[in-house]
Amino acid sequence: MVDVKILALIIGALFIPLSLAGCAVGEKSGGEVEIFEIDNTEEVFGKPDEGGVTVRRHYMILNPPEGLAELKEAAERYGRDHPIEAEVKVVEGKNRFFHMYFYRESDDLPRDWQPDEGYLSTDRLEHHKNDLIASIKWSDVDPQKEYRSYRKTEKGKIVEEVHFVGDWLVE
Repeated sequence: MVDVKILALIIGALFIPLSLAGCAVGEKSGGEVEIFEIDNTEEVFGKPDEGGVTVRRHYMILNPPEGLAELKEAAERYGRDHPIEAEVKVVEGKNRFFHMYFYRESDDLPRDWQPDEGYLSTDRLEHHKNDLIASIKWSDVDPQKEYRSYRKTEKGKIVEEVHFVGDWLVE
């Protein structure tokens, strides 16, 4: 009888902290917009001795703003605070093309997602276009930045899109 109570107490002592830890992993961040680069996803195409270099960076946005103009501003602010142009050397006569892609967190694309190049299966960012909600593109040739923000259904269908060139809304 005493052994059963002790066993129940031990199981309870182990179960409660583990279940609380499991709940904390699935929580959203405290409501604030949070943006970070998705590790191991940077893509660089071309070489400085070729016609140009294209750099693609991929980011996760936790708690993205509801409004598409606010989403554009959050991506724009992040790009301004984390410039990528300085990281790619300028070679005279060559062009650099930059792309920043921003994804929402989802069941298919959790915040700790990493690419998988397994033997029998692959999981790359191009498989997660449904969660792409904003992008920024520009180049040395055309330094005017082009912004796109999307409102999508859970299945990734675009419900609304906003396209800016600089601060100008394109219809």
